[in-house]
Amino acid sequence: MASGSRTKTASTYLECTECGNTTQIHRKKSRLKEKDHIKHMYCFKCINTTAHREVKEDAFVPKWLKEWHTQQEGTDTND
Repeated sequence: MASGSRTKTASTYLECTECGNTTQIHRKKSRLKEKDHIKHMYCFKCINTTAHREVKEDAFVPKWLKEWHTQQEGTDTND
């Protein structure tokens, strides 16, 4: 990737599908990927190459809030 002074980059976050570790990477703004895109890369916690899911802004949502939201989706029924 070109890294000159005129190259526009954006930060994005990838979450390991094995351990849940979140890693920040930089991509060219013109080459950004969609949410839930899978990239295989080395995870320093798993000590292996694993699939990483692109999480974008969800990287800063606390784990307990994600769990609560999934529980609410399971209990919401239209009676």
